[in-house]
Amino acid sequence: MKIAVFLDAQGRTAPLWQPGVVAVFTRDDHGWRACQSVPFALSPHMRLAEIRRRTQAMLSALPGCRHFVAQDIHGALLAWLDGMGVTMWRCRGEPSGFLDQLAERIPAPSAPVTLLPEAFILPTEQEGVFRLDLIAALRCGDGAHTSRRLLQPFLQQRPFQRLEVICDHVPKWFDNLLPEWGMSAQVETRDDHTLYVVITRQDDKHVR
Repeated sequence: MKIAVFLDAQGRTAPLWQPGVVAVFTRDDHGWRACQSVPFALSPHMRLAEIRRRTQAMLSALPGCRHFVAQDIHGALLAWLDGMGVTMWRCRGEPSGFLDQLAERIPAPSAPVTLLPEAFILPTEQEGVFRLDLIAALRCGDGAHTSRRLLQPFLQQRPFQRLEVICDHVPKWFDNLLPEWGMSAQVETRDDHTLYVVITRQDDKHVR
C-alpha cells in the first residue's frame, strides 16, 4: 500500500494551497517509511489549466499511488482529483500519528484504477488550444494507455484549433489516420531531444 502525504517544511500535513513536498509512504515489518518525495506547489491565484498541469505532473511521478493526504483540499481541485481515481483524506499532524489508523479505513485493493484518457489533455490559456504530455500520460497509465486510446476520442469528438503533443516518437498511426480525419501534424525536435508535435485541422474542417 502506498499513501501520499502533503507535508510542510516541519514534516506536518499542510493545505494544498501552499508550497510543500508530497512524501509517499509504504509499510513494511518495521513500520511506515517514506520511499519517495516530490516537490509540489499550487496557488489559488493560478489559472485552472496550470493547476491541472502541475497536479497531473505530480500524479504521473507517483504511479500506483491512489490515496492522497493533505490538511485541507476543496473546490474544483477536489472534484477533479476524485474524477481521476484519487481518494483524498484530510489529516493533521505528522504522518506517524495517523497512517496506521488511515490504513485501516482503506479497503482492500480491487482492480487497479486507470485514469481516463481525457484527464491528460489540458486546455491552455489560448482558446481552442490544448496540450498533451504523451510521455507522462503513458507512464502514468501503468501500461493501460496507448497513444491512440489517449488521442483518438479527443480528435474525433472535441472541437479544437490546435493540439500540442510532447512525445519521444511520432505514433505510426498519425500518417494514415490524421489525413483521413482532415488533420495534419508538424513535428519539431526540442533541445531535450523530445518531439513537439502540433496537430491542426486542415481548412478548419470537423472530423468525420
